[in-house]
Amino acid sequence: MSRVLVIDDSPMLVELTVRALTAAGYQASGAQDLASLDQKLTEGPFALILMDVNMPEMFGDDVVEYLRRQKKVTAKLVLYSDIPEAELQGKTKASGADGYILKSGGLEAVLGGVMGLIGPPALGVPTAVPAAPAEPPAAAPQAPAATGGIPAAKPATAGGRKPRILIVDDSEMTARIIEADLVSKGFEVHVADTADKATKIILKKQTRPDLVLLDVRMPNVNGEQFCRFIKSNSLFKGIKVLLCSGENVEELQRICREAGADGYIPKDAVMGNMVAKELLPPTE
Repeated sequence: MSRVLVIDDSPMLVELTVRALTAAGYQASGAQDLASLDQKLTEGPFALILMDVNMPEMFGDDVVEYLRRQKKVTAKLVLYSDIPEAELQGKTKASGADGYILKSGGLEAVLGGVMGLIGPPALGVPTAVPAAPAEPPAAAPQAPAATGGIPAAKPATAGGRKPRILIVDDSEMTARIIEADLVSKGFEVHVADTADKATKIILKKQTRPDLVLLDVRMPNVNGEQFCRFIKSNSLFKGIKVLLCSGENVEELQRICREAGADGYIPKDAVMGNMVAKELLPPTE
């Protein structure tokens, strides 16, 4: 049996993790609270349950005891968090969980940890991630914190294709204006106004961008969280992220430092020209 349940209060992280596990051949699904967790448990047994430690409604290490004692779950129970590793080890031991995985290791750590605990998918679907022991892989190196502004321009083409840009903005008018400008300059451009759409574009190799132009404040997307996820995931290490926002410069600089963005573009700037400088080779 290769069924895996992912429990996290972040819809974006649940979506990304479930998609990665599914692509590797596992039967994966997600839950975000106790109600949806109980519903998933009625659908049949799981081989492994991966749960975030710190959630608004519950703590993952408390859920371990709930699942073992009250629900009589026999699945492997694994804690998943970005808290310090020593603290996570302590919670794993105290709760009786079967292991832990550091979020800083990205999707590769999840796939490696799952394979190490329950083996490859039952159907034998091949995956590029080798089997790993129960001890989680070392954290992927983090992108250096930005110091603000736009970094030096570098070519971003691969195999002769056009540089690819993903615009994540809930304002269709703003996104389409930028898109038209960038397309006229020779870029391949994709647009997303929700985390779900942006996730699908990034996960597909055919549409994975060289650069994400990310609005910071949107109703449907937490730009800061989305940036942090991209920059902490080794699968996406080639993707640059430029923040695009009406926030003041000091706030954009803070988000760059803390989320690992490569730079920022105030919304009142000439965005198309600045992005073009970022991705096009410098002229002689």
